[in-house]
Amino acid sequence: MGMLIDGRWQEDADRTMQNGAYRREASALPSRLGQEVLAALAQTPERFVLVASSSCPWSHGAMLAWQLKGFADRMPLQMAGGPRVEGYAILPRGPLSVDFRHIHQLYAATDKVYTGRATVPVLWDAHERIVLSNSSDDIMQAFDAAGTEPRLFPTELAEEMAAFLPRLFNGLSNAVYRAGKAQRQDEYEHATASVYATLHALEERLSNQTYLFGEAITAADLRLFATLVRYDTVYATHFRCTRYRLTDFPALWRFTRRIFQIPGIAQTVDFDEIRRGYYLNDGSHNPFGLVADQPEIDWLDRSGL
Repeated sequence: MGMLIDGRWQEDADRTMQNGAYRREASALPSRLGQEVLAALAQTPERFVLVASSSCPWSHGAMLAWQLKGFADRMPLQMAGGPRVEGYAILPRGPLSVDFRHIHQLYAATDKVYTGRATVPVLWDAHERIVLSNSSDDIMQAFDAAGTEPRLFPTELAEEMAAFLPRLFNGLSNAVYRAGKAQRQDEYEHATASVYATLHALEERLSNQTYLFGEAITAADLRLFATLVRYDTVYATHFRCTRYRLTDFPALWRFTRRIFQIPGIAQTVDFDEIRRGYYLNDGSHNPFGLVADQPEIDWLDRSGL
């Protein structure tokens, strides 16, 4: 997987696997999203660049907020992807592609002795030439504070969302990774049990309401959408969460289609890049580099919406 150690890229370094189990490492990069930055985001969003990958669900969460909060026409987007040689590559035709080739170079430019993974999303300050944050949650909250309606982190739901989002992460969004990368049967079974239990709980929750916290969309819905939109394409197949498909859950399927059909959201979903990003960058589980077919799913179906 590779990581930076003291500001230098080490291709074979990897601290995510521990005794056959996948453990996502917390970022060591501090967030620089203070009030001055939030004011600049609102007034001069063109100063910043959102760096994201189509395959990554945490990138997708930031892209969804960037789209819904009115930044898509005002803040440049730099895509990252392709073969993971030195981690994520900076793809051509973006605002950072002239000066940088790899995401890890953004981290090293910010901290010359940085040690850790070089992940996406990244919010880049083009004036100061530093990474302001690599936390999807922090970037989404910054976009929410500086952007237009809808309010994705409503104050009245702050306590409930603060309790819910870690459960969503542990029970589903990260659990699918634990299942897909497990090197022990017991770890795989523990992870998939968490995935299936969470799916059933979410199905019940959404059976009688439009969104997770009622009738208005929030950041929690975007987080869930970013996982569910990938479920049948890669998690139920490549990550071996095979017991169910998304379409086996009527309420979850309706919820995911509803968000997919919000104007601007479909443009943030690239199923080809999602499949390539997972299948072609997992040599230990897919040594021949085969990319599975995209399931036949009608994302524009309006039934029940």
